[in-house]
Amino acid sequence: MDTDAERYLLGGILRDPNTISPAIEMIAEDDFFYLERHQLIWRAMKNLYSRGTAIDMLTLPAELESMGKLREAGNREYIFDLMESVASAANVEWNLEHLRNKHVLRKLIKMSSETIKQAMDATSSPDEVLQSAERSVFAIAEKQVKNTLRPIEKFMSPLLERLTTRRDGMTGVPTGLKDLDELTNGLQNSDLIILAARPGVGKTSFALTIAANAAIDYGKHVAFFSLEMDGVQLAQRLLCSRSGVDQSKLRNNKLNSDEMNQLVAHVGPINQAPLFVDDNADLGIMELMSKARDLKRKGELDMLIIDYLQLMKTGNEENRAVAIGAISRGLKILAKELQIPVIALAQLSRKVEEKGRDRPQLSDLRESGSIEQDADMVWFVERPYVRTHKEEEKNKAELIVAKHRNGSVRDIPLTFIPECTTFKDGFDDSGMVGGEEQDYSYGDDASFSGPSDFGGY
Repeated sequence: MDTDAERYLLGGILRDPNTISPAIEMIAEDDFFYLERHQLIWRAMKNLYSRGTAIDMLTLPAELESMGKLREAGNREYIFDLMESVASAANVEWNLEHLRNKHVLRKLIKMSSETIKQAMDATSSPDEVLQSAERSVFAIAEKQVKNTLRPIEKFMSPLLERLTTRRDGMTGVPTGLKDLDELTNGLQNSDLIILAARPGVGKTSFALTIAANAAIDYGKHVAFFSLEMDGVQLAQRLLCSRSGVDQSKLRNNKLNSDEMNQLVAHVGPINQAPLFVDDNADLGIMELMSKARDLKRKGELDMLIIDYLQLMKTGNEENRAVAIGAISRGLKILAKELQIPVIALAQLSRKVEEKGRDRPQLSDLRESGSIEQDADMVWFVERPYVRTHKEEEKNKAELIVAKHRNGSVRDIPLTFIPECTTFKDGFDDSGMVGGEEQDYSYGDDASFSGPSDFGGY
């Protein structure tokens, strides 16, 4: 506690009532002040400020009296002493920052004490204690109010720098998909992108395609947090996607020599790519943020992908929608803080499977309210074959850009190659991809007889 700093702050406001404006901006709670009498005086000052009434030695005691709190606040004598104890309001800003730090530390001490009490309770489980502590720390961090008002010129310089250093008109992280990059100019810093689809349509494959293109082809640092699939499975998908080798042959260890050579040829570029994978299935928002900040601090993070949103640990199973909303808001805050695009995969609700529905819509997002609100872009991956099972639609896919805060929305045609679970530009009914005929068979049918590290996955 620092009661002197509290006195100097309140006295400074009495000396110069104009200094209350930055204080109002920073002080979100009455317990910002340690002493109860100072909390009461601050509340009275806020009341006067909200009504546009001057704050002085007449109005402040009168307001406290109308609140029935004048005696508890120390009467008129204490208020007079507050003003007399301060020569000027020059140090109000310093006192504000000093008291903010003390306030945060008090809240952390209180939270820590409660965590210790829970941990000593024999009926508490470690997971419950950890989740409670995680929520409390996150809530404290969320409520920190800082002066973020800056003149517009402070934002123009980074904008000009971005425009002058862009390559081929691209200002964001390239996806490697021509039509999508043209629409978005690359995935932009601070954007939260929600990628959603029905189960089995290929949202993980699409996300992995983007991650691989950005990391391998463009040298961008990408972190892929997989809560659904382990790292070896992801590596398998990635290797097959880049090499064009049928995944089923790799799993069943029925590779011929040409296919094996094709795989081996792509191992080196993948190993050298700045792509990081975290396959911890028990991931919470605080842990994610911590890991992302660490990568950013090392200069090793240009894009973040989470697969998928609803699998993240929330610690609040009683109200799932609120918990998911807190996660989506946390991801948006993280994108802005680290100045990176964040792609979060999401499940669609069962409504999308209703008869007569052939396209998902924003309301189909499970726990959609907060997710849709926080997202800068919402993408839906759609493959008609999943519904119709028509052979002529086996490779047909499209990316539905349903929301684009900073641009237009449109449907982008794609080709899906199920054998190696990858997406490519464009679609042609004749089996052409990107204007060139594709052949997905490699070499002869003779099986590769040597040992394989890939069999069994």
